[in-house]
Amino acid sequence: MSRLFQRIAVPVAAGAVGLAVLSGCGGGDPGQDGERDVASISTPATGGGSLRGSTDPAAGRPQIRLDSTREEINRMYDAWVACLEDHGVRKSDRATENTAGKRACAGKEPLDPPELDPARNPDYSDDVRTMVACMNAHGVKSVVMESGWGLEDGASLSAPHYEETLTTCQVKAFGADD
Repeated sequence: MSRLFQRIAVPVAAGAVGLAVLSGCGGGDPGQDGERDVASISTPATGGGSLRGSTDPAAGRPQIRLDSTREEINRMYDAWVACLEDHGVRKSDRATENTAGKRACAGKEPLDPPELDPARNPDYSDDVRTMVACMNAHGVKSVVMESGWGLEDGASLSAPHYEETLTTCQVKAFGADD
């Protein structure tokens, strides 16, 4: 039986590739405590109550969209990794619990598209089936799994136009207004 690869493995692998190729450039001065840098990427306040939005840990973080290209996603992760490196967070420490450097860069960590979160998308199960049908129609062997969808085997990652197919099917399946 072929090994199943969960759909989540694709963005994680892509993020890992982005982390591996980062040359250490990037930056800007994050300020002494790092909070100034986080606040600088949040959206401008539109009147009173700007402090309410700051309690949301996702406020101001870069948002990956369903139709984001691999290059756009890599740029988002590169900025986050550059911040981590500027704050002394080594590669081996990135998966560990909360550190001062990770907290300082939390506002730069990209958010996955909300449509891909089963807790936030009431049509998630139907969207997964549409995604699998689309991927299979484009020659990328995919299956419905308990936790979402996955590739039938690792060879599918090397399918011609895999990235374009992934984006097209993701937009079709999860972005369609029913």
